[in-house]
Amino acid sequence: MNKKYRTLLFGAIISITSLLTGCFEFVEKIDLQNNGSGAITATLNMSKSKTKVASLMKLSSFGSFKIPSETTVKAEMEELATTLKNTKGISNVKYTLDFKNYIATLSCNFAHIEALNEFSKALSKKTKVSITSYNSYSFNPSAGVFKRNYTYTSDMGKEFGKLSNDDQQLFNDAIYTNITRFEKSIKTQQHNQAKVSEDKKTSLLRVKAIDLLRNKANLTNNISLIN
Repeated sequence: MNKKYRTLLFGAIISITSLLTGCFEFVEKIDLQNNGSGAITATLNMSKSKTKVASLMKLSSFGSFKIPSETTVKAEMEELATTLKNTKGISNVKYTLDFKNYIATLSCNFAHIEALNEFSKALSKKTKVSITSYNSYSFNPSAGVFKRNYTYTSDMGKEFGKLSNDDQQLFNDAIYTNITRFEKSIKTQQHNQAKVSEDKKTSLLRVKAIDLLRNKANLTNNISLIN
């Protein structure tokens, strides 16, 4: 990751949460149709610590990290949205930036599972992070099998390792949540931490962000649907 985007993305989260209680959640929601099309929404929620975040946002920097202004965040998000709008198979790109509650969302529709991977590639190109090297999706409609392949990358781990032990511990309460919803019912899934909803159509996986950063958690899952 180059210096500019490390500062705006990872650095911003590190600097803000290191003054808080590590209390933030990243939620990824995927709605997958039977034909492989669908929608994805990504949300970063810091509302539980919004008062402290608001105070921190008034600073120009914290330690070695530059804290982006609201204007900068808006400009970067708009640029990212424009990139996604020009990505083949991606449509209905939307984003919201709530600077009152400090919640950011980015969503779009994808025409097929390859376009969902193009979403990751577009983010990778824009932020200079090799997202697709550790996260990709596949779906076989006829067999009713959805797969997420995840391989740990050391990029974020290296940045995280630069923090003191005390600052690293502040991430203990930070959560990554993945919600994947299907039209058909789930027959089986391989991830031992993922849960299936009562109607059998939603898979829910929640892991600690610190476990992902330390390579102690894996997001790989293989979900079979009832045809």
